[in-house]
Amino acid sequence: MDIIHLTYPERPVEDPAVIALGFFDGVHLGHQRVLQVALEKGRQLNVPVAVMTFDPHPKQVLGQGTEQVRYITPLDRKLEKMAQLGIDRVYVIEFTITFSELSPQDFVDHYLIAAGACHIVAGFDYSYGRFGAGKMETLDFHSRGRFDHTTVSEHQADKEKVSSTRIRHLLASGAVSEAATLLGEPYQTKGIVIHGDARGRQIGFPTANIRPEFSYVIPKLGVYATFVHLEDGRKYPAMTNIGRRPTFYETGDVSIETHLLQFDEDLYGQELKLEWMAYLRDERAFDGIDSLKTQLAQDKINALQALTV
Repeated sequence: MDIIHLTYPERPVEDPAVIALGFFDGVHLGHQRVLQVALEKGRQLNVPVAVMTFDPHPKQVLGQGTEQVRYITPLDRKLEKMAQLGIDRVYVIEFTITFSELSPQDFVDHYLIAAGACHIVAGFDYSYGRFGAGKMETLDFHSRGRFDHTTVSEHQADKEKVSSTRIRHLLASGAVSEAATLLGEPYQTKGIVIHGDARGRQIGFPTANIRPEFSYVIPKLGVYATFVHLEDGRKYPAMTNIGRRPTFYETGDVSIETHLLQFDEDLYGQELKLEWMAYLRDERAFDGIDSLKTQLAQDKINALQALTV
């Protein structure tokens, strides 16, 4: 798959293709439907299929809201999933203030017509140009007769729209298995193992303290059943805690610590990938080390059960 990075005023080279439009955070089942429609159209027209997306998120650049923008998928994972689906080419446009000020017509002229688009595919709620003034209903007018388009209707699961916002809300509530259903795969995060306070090893449950490499959506505080992928490709069942370790600290920063089951090696400095499979329990303070160890032993049993279903 060809990946072409563009920063305004750079234009794509004309190379006829069906182009799918969207930010595609998560490349979830709704996004996959858009991409499948584009792939079907590409086969009909016998031309390559491209995606035109943006990085970073517009909210990050335009400063909408006070909270840090968090993502379901970093760009590299988004591109991996698109390649797996069979996309031939991806245009990644750097989202800048200057780019955001393009009129809908300028966006179409500068990027879609310039790229040689012969057909456009996007979801029903896609918008383009300054203030999102361009809609799928206006695309025929802005196309200057150079291409036509397909609008993909809302994709639902359990009578509710499948969306990145819905998946973020599920993760924030700890519903990682439900989020996986909408993503079409378990939710994934990556991070580097850093030194912690080694309390887990002292009580017989050594943990890898993971520093996320990216501004991921972090699931709610609690204990989870996870799979951990090592740099060498090995995969282990694990139980992972997101929290402030209230048994030991009254206050503290949120940390992500994972205990790999049936494993005892040094992981410091390694990049680990976590697959979040099931929520086990809330984080809570215990009245002593013995009660904590008893709960951790039960967590281990529950994690193994969740991971072998």
